Amino acid sequence: MLEWVFYYGAYCLAGFTLKLGDDLLDEFDKPIIALVPLALSGLLFGLVMTVSELDLVLMVAIVIGVALSGKVNRPQFLVGFVLIGVVLFVIGVPIITSWLDWFVILGTLLVAAVLDERGNDWAESNGGRWVNGFFRFRFTLKLSVLILAVIWTAFLPSAIGLWLLDLGYETVGYITRTASIGKSDRRDYSTHP
Repeated sequence: MLEWVFYYGAYCLAGFTLKLGDDLLDEFDKPIIALVPLALSGLLFGLVMTVSELDLVLMVAIVIGVALSGKVNRPQFLVGFVLIGVVLFVIGVPIITSWLDWFVILGTLLVAAVLDERGNDWAESNGGRWVNGFFRFRFTLKLSVLILAVIWTAFLPSAIGLWLLDLGYETVGYITRTASIGKSDRRDYSTHP
């Protein structure tokens, strides 16, 4: 039971630290401090990748999707990628029992990730509230992992892990938006007459 807590905790913290590092870079302009959560995120991504071939394929799809989307736009992200590689080298990569299944899952996840990215860009200018929310919160990928878990039942823990990763990610996003609103309110408020 305890191993599931650590397993799902690693997923959630991976998303939390990834978004924290990203927001420290983009929203708060703290590149040195951002190295800490991005390094921790890389370690957590690497650890999750070593659990099973299905966790590996999910995380590989996320890493490839993020890299292809152009969101890796600062050198500080490199520390996370290096640490993913170090963890995989030290602990080892899980054995892939069916390359065909692995690549079908990878391809499906990549298509879903691209649809989410493109849909998000399109929905910001053209979509209604529901469509915008669907793509903003990456529901194409989230629903895809659930469908894959029906086909490959062993994928269910990884699918739940993705939802928890996104919960951690969105939690930081909410905190950042709240802090940014509070910061702009404080900037507008002056104690001087």
